[in-house]
Amino acid sequence: MTDLSTTYMGLSLRNPVIVSSSSLTSTVEKVEQCAEHGAGAVVLKSIFEEQITAQVSSLLAEGEPSMWHPEAAGYITRYGRDDAVNTHLKLIREAKKAVSIPVIGSIHCVTAGSWTDFATQVEQAGADALELNVFILPSDSRRTGIDNENVYFDLAQEVMSKVSIPVSFKIGTYFSGLSKTVSQLSNSGLAALVLFNRFYNPDFDIEKMTIVPGEHLSSPAETVIPLRWISLLSGVSGCDLAATTGVHDGAAVIKHLLAGAAAVQVCSTLYANGIDHLENILRDVEEWMVRHKQENIAGIKGKMSQRQSENPADYERVQFMKLSVGIE
Repeated sequence: MTDLSTTYMGLSLRNPVIVSSSSLTSTVEKVEQCAEHGAGAVVLKSIFEEQITAQVSSLLAEGEPSMWHPEAAGYITRYGRDDAVNTHLKLIREAKKAVSIPVIGSIHCVTAGSWTDFATQVEQAGADALELNVFILPSDSRRTGIDNENVYFDLAQEVMSKVSIPVSFKIGTYFSGLSKTVSQLSNSGLAALVLFNRFYNPDFDIEKMTIVPGEHLSSPAETVIPLRWISLLSGVSGCDLAATTGVHDGAAVIKHLLAGAAAVQVCSTLYANGIDHLENILRDVEEWMVRHKQENIAGIKGKMSQRQSENPADYERVQFMKLSVGIE
């Protein structure tokens, strides 16, 4: 019988398919649905540092700034933050009681500092691990790449000094030296890196002349970006790598496992097809394993990574010839 069990961040998973942080994991009922349909683990819906900051600012703006006593302003700030944090901690506690699969807490961070205290509370609430969704858009011309990257390293150091549960970073591709940064982060003590975050992008409504949200769901074509980088980095990474973005079916899961991923996160495909689509994904993975006479996940992990390839240069080609892609 095919064994889909694996380990990720030191956690035992019944299979490598994880439901990523989203509204699909925002309530205990939805977490239970994910577990019932086969998820190997869930990452709970993130609380957003920027959102909480905005809520606090809104509360303070309800009165004249000059009328706020410093202690009152401090109370409102703590209240807004604590309310969001307590809601997330309650979700962790209740989800842990409801399901037997690993429950991973999540926060979307843009700064290091007092937010690192949240990691301790996540651990105390019973989360099996913590995923930090970290991103800085390198749009400030006054900041260097090193300035931006230091935020990641500072945050990793601060958080890991406070908790004993595994910690992962979910990051994007906006680094001047992506391979070097990932290598340094992977050897910093993090248990995993999730490659890559899919960011909100604005679009233009040219009739109304307004900014509108871009497409919020990924397409299967997007998965080739994390596929390339996991293939390149899995052989040299000091921690687990998880794939995310564009994973819509069992074939994509297999590809990332072959590249060297320890786990694969899914989201958009469940919005499009329902949470029960997890069963289709897992069935396709198992059928592929049977066809290829593979007994377990360990037997295929990294088999198509750059390190194990006879043609490693193929993973780094950045230009194409018309003959190789069939375009005249």
